[in-house]
Amino acid sequence: MGKIKFILLYSCLLACQLTSGKNIFDPNSTTNMGLFLLGADSVVNMEFSTNKVQPGGVIYISTNHDFTVKADGLKLPVSGVGVSPISQVIPRSRYLYEVRMKPSVTAGKFSINLKDYYLNESLLVNPENFEFEIDSQPPILELRTGNGIDISELQSGFLDIVSNEDIVWDGNLSQVSLSGTAKNSLVVSDIIVSARNIRLLFAGDPNANGGLLTISIQGIHDKASNSEGTVMVPINVFAFKSGPNLNVARRSCVGVELDDGRRLVLGGRAKKDVLINGNGTLSHAEFYNSVTKQFVPASDMVYRRQEFDVVKLNDGRLFVSGGFGGKVGNPSNGSLTSTEVYDPTTNIWVEGPNLSTPRQLHKMTVLPNGDVLVVGGLSPFKPFQSVAAVELIHITNDPATMTVELIGNLADSRGKHAQVLSTSSGKVVIFGGERSDVIGAGPNDFNAYALDSIAVYDINTKTLTNSSAKLYKRFNHFAHALSNGEILIFGGVNSRFDVSQPVLRAQIYNPMMDTIRDYKNLLFGREWGSSFAFPYGKDQLIVAGGLEYRTVNGSTYDSIQDTESWSESSNRFYMTGRSLNARWEGCEIRYSSTGGGMILGGRIGDILGNTEEYSFE
Repeated sequence: MGKIKFILLYSCLLACQLTSGKNIFDPNSTTNMGLFLLGADSVVNMEFSTNKVQPGGVIYISTNHDFTVKADGLKLPVSGVGVSPISQVIPRSRYLYEVRMKPSVTAGKFSINLKDYYLNESLLVNPENFEFEIDSQPPILELRTGNGIDISELQSGFLDIVSNEDIVWDGNLSQVSLSGTAKNSLVVSDIIVSARNIRLLFAGDPNANGGLLTISIQGIHDKASNSEGTVMVPINVFAFKSGPNLNVARRSCVGVELDDGRRLVLGGRAKKDVLINGNGTLSHAEFYNSVTKQFVPASDMVYRRQEFDVVKLNDGRLFVSGGFGGKVGNPSNGSLTSTEVYDPTTNIWVEGPNLSTPRQLHKMTVLPNGDVLVVGGLSPFKPFQSVAAVELIHITNDPATMTVELIGNLADSRGKHAQVLSTSSGKVVIFGGERSDVIGAGPNDFNAYALDSIAVYDINTKTLTNSSAKLYKRFNHFAHALSNGEILIFGGVNSRFDVSQPVLRAQIYNPMMDTIRDYKNLLFGREWGSSFAFPYGKDQLIVAGGLEYRTVNGSTYDSIQDTESWSESSNRFYMTGRSLNARWEGCEIRYSSTGGGMILGGRIGDILGNTEEYSFE
């Protein structure tokens, strides 16, 4: 047998470089991509991973049309066989679908004919007809990666290719070639060949380019020299990509995605000597237009704010509270008690009720009944004082009729903490944070330390208690609810002063049992980072940015460019690659509709105006 070419098709939904095609039926056409970004999708493009499939095997479909919004999902009309060989169609993302075949159908040819299939929706399918063959003889080589691999993990990793028969191959690097739009930052550094396995070792930074990657292996055959074929497997390629600049560079801001899909960044601190409405603390807000890839002005808040908090109410409005700043027209700054509400339908901010206690670096949680719980915070000026008061905002349609109820005081006052709503237990769980007690009138007359306590607010009884479980003491950390009802806590630091050390150890808290267990270590100890919970496949978490204290006494630190991932299925932290900028104290917008998100602003010495996206689109 002559040489066999083994091809792996790496399919991703990131922005790839487009050719200047003019035919709208061409998936590379800028015209067609424009329709896609606008949501028109009038031309449905489909690409199947193979036209040969084994009984019980899998075909992947990459498309530009979101079938997850349809009640019946993606339907594939089959002809040419008595019994449809398709067992199940599973969405792996909005634009990637896994088609599982029935093991009982072992031979034959069939067609999927989509002509006239979507005419009632005014959609055209290109091409309209697809031919397939059921092949009971597996190919000589297969990729051992399950349903795909995140190649951004391969900053210095490997890929295993297994054979169903003993293979004969020289295993030379010259026989492996890479092509496609994602190839420029990857190289095959070494090859390890055994009787039925080829391990390709990669080096480089695969996050630099998203897109298609094809790996071709030449000169390989089995001992009988009677097998040949081509296998195509779609692989998810994730990467940070540069986004547009903000109109106003900022740190200590907040970002949120509205229910109508608009993405909003608001408030924060501007660069030195940049004054808007008479102050460097911002009331300024901007919308990100994902079609034009630009930021456009949005309605200013009533107050200038930094180190504040925002939540999206159950009806889609935004509720803002506290922070450091002042009302527009008043140039002075201080810790705020004010709240305000943004209505996306009118694009107007309206003042709400005042909190009983001024606070910044606090947290808010929207409860199942729509009310908002406000917890903790710090005062703005030395000597620093942490806030113990917990308040409940009763939300109404009119901000003028909203009221504030004082729930009580935390046993440990705190700010810079993390809190998560546990719907299964009916509680809001409040993890760690920094407690600061004033001991005198001087600016340095305060004691600040990280907390190991976990406070619990019971939604039904409106009571505050302390958990018997103890946290690794930390503040400026992260907490994320898991699909099984437990909560993952990770990151942060253990002190404000020169003895600061990063907390590498992660922990998992069970709110039903009120127990906590130690978990694996982060690769980087970080605080003031940005974290995104990606609703793609299983529970995927990306952690980016932040500060890491790198010396024994914690007196120096660096911002972090490396990113890492965690998922419930893989049950570990692993290197994901690098973000485009090492930044801290920025803000993020999580794309709840598509997965992924955007990191905005922050600082690396100076305050930044650039942005970057981590996206599946």
